[in-house]
Amino acid sequence: ENQMEKIDEYMCAAIEVAKAAGDVIRNAHENRNSLEIEAKGDTHQNVDLVTATDKNCEELIIGTLRKRYSSHTFIGEETAKLSSGPLQLGHEPTWLIDPIDGTTNFVHGYPFVTVSIGLAIDGQIVLGVIFNPLMDECCTAIRGRGAHLNSRPIRVGSAKGVTTAVICNNMGASREPAVNLLTTKRLHALLEANVRGLRNSGSAAQNMMHVACGRLDAYFEDGFGGPWDVAAGKIIVEEAGGRLCMIDGSPFALLGGKGKVVCGNLAVIEDICRVLSTVALPTQ
Repeated sequence: ENQMEKIDEYMCAAIEVAKAAGDVIRNAHENRNSLEIEAKGDTHQNVDLVTATDKNCEELIIGTLRKRYSSHTFIGEETAKLSSGPLQLGHEPTWLIDPIDGTTNFVHGYPFVTVSIGLAIDGQIVLGVIFNPLMDECCTAIRGRGAHLNSRPIRVGSAKGVTTAVICNNMGASREPAVNLLTTKRLHALLEANVRGLRNSGSAAQNMMHVACGRLDAYFEDGFGGPWDVAAGKIIVEEAGGRLCMIDGSPFALLGGKGKVVCGNLAVIEDICRVLSTVALPTQ
């Protein structure tokens, strides 16, 4: 049967489970002084954090959806083991889930914390839900039907270039000296190009929601955590009239490992890529 015929049912399921996870996050946030926090991977710097709430929410989301859709594939931030390089999505419906995007924000009580759920069918993202339970904002999109915030239609901003744009850049979890230098050189290039405003939020999905709503003109990042960070945001930004590309301006692709993105309206992302291209990459 045609999976797209079930898209409304899938959307209802995604919103329901995002809001259920949101309840867990909201309760944990109110009691966050008792959180058990771990650092991910081998970073000795305690930069990339994960909490029991991330794991509980992922189990809740995947468990609920898997019960209903046992033939579907699930890729969750806390459980997936993906190789780097282009993400290979099969024909079967594939859910890409970030149970808490903005874990560091969550730990510190900074309210840019989102649940991100994207669905790919035949290898293309066709549905996205981003829910911020602390601000009670739910962004949704279905391919070909526009994007909505709490059921109201949204559009990307109209900035024509860097000088009229408020641009968000998340710096990610790397603290490698070469990465630190590249990051700050790029921000410096945007300041020299007379950017209207620079922001940094700590949540890729939140940024993409803000871009789709026109609150931010653009968001770029070199090294966000993985495809689950931007799967829902991709369809939401596109359905709000925006575009995505890689930092060098090439066509956007979901990667299995850390990813790159520039998103906003076409004029503004082209201008951002023009400015970023003036910054030389470190020689390997």
